[in-house]
Amino acid sequence: MTLFNDGPISVTLDLQNFESGILGVASTEGIDLSGKSKLAQDEIANELMLFLLRRLPVRDYQWNLRRTRGTSDVVVTMPLKQWHVHKTLALVYRDAYNNQLNDRYLKKWNEYERLAKASAERCFQIGVGLVGDPLPKPDAPGLSTALGLAHGATYYVAITWTNTAGQESSLSDVATLTTTDSEQLVVTSSNSPANAKGWNVYAGAAPESLGLQNGAPVGLTESWTVSTLNAGRRPGAGQEPSWFFVDDRVIERG
Repeated sequence: MTLFNDGPISVTLDLQNFESGILGVASTEGIDLSGKSKLAQDEIANELMLFLLRRLPVRDYQWNLRRTRGTSDVVVTMPLKQWHVHKTLALVYRDAYNNQLNDRYLKKWNEYERLAKASAERCFQIGVGLVGDPLPKPDAPGLSTALGLAHGATYYVAITWTNTAGQESSLSDVATLTTTDSEQLVVTSSNSPANAKGWNVYAGAAPESLGLQNGAPVGLTESWTVSTLNAGRRPGAGQEPSWFFVDDRVIERG
């Protein structure tokens, strides 16, 4: 799973799955969907911080640890993603209503505010997933060439960080490079986090067919040379939660 700070939690398609006409509304009203998505994520980050801080003992040293770590160890679970989609749509329709004072927009705004509140409550009741040793999403790999025995080809490449437990981060954005005959592809990483112990290379002839190329994690100061693509395993989804913080103050009625 991706981590909260890895980038946008939701993309336009996620918004369209809940509200098929959202692109038309955004275009008509001049609303920046990416900007509203970021604003929603920032607001949710504040709510998550309050939730996590309230579950630490007063004056506990972990208060400072949590403030330093922020939301970098929070896993984007499905309830959290749904909360973000609802909150983003609420912000979009809030702006649309304020632009036009259109009752249809007002109803949508109120509907998605209600859904966002309900999604937040479900997220806290199910639990906020946390990773013990979080690995951020890597920057896209650097690609270059070196002389070697290889045929020209177009490569699509992404990387992940690994830690001492063998866990992998979420996949980086994909980089691409076309080589000519007698050129080998050289892959490098950059800006490794302090807890990373190595990195993995995923490459393929198309973005949807990436496979693991290295047998063991590549050293942080090393590069990786690809001459022939290996049909390695597909990239995973990132780190799974190590534990969950649950809102145990809610008593189920039955």
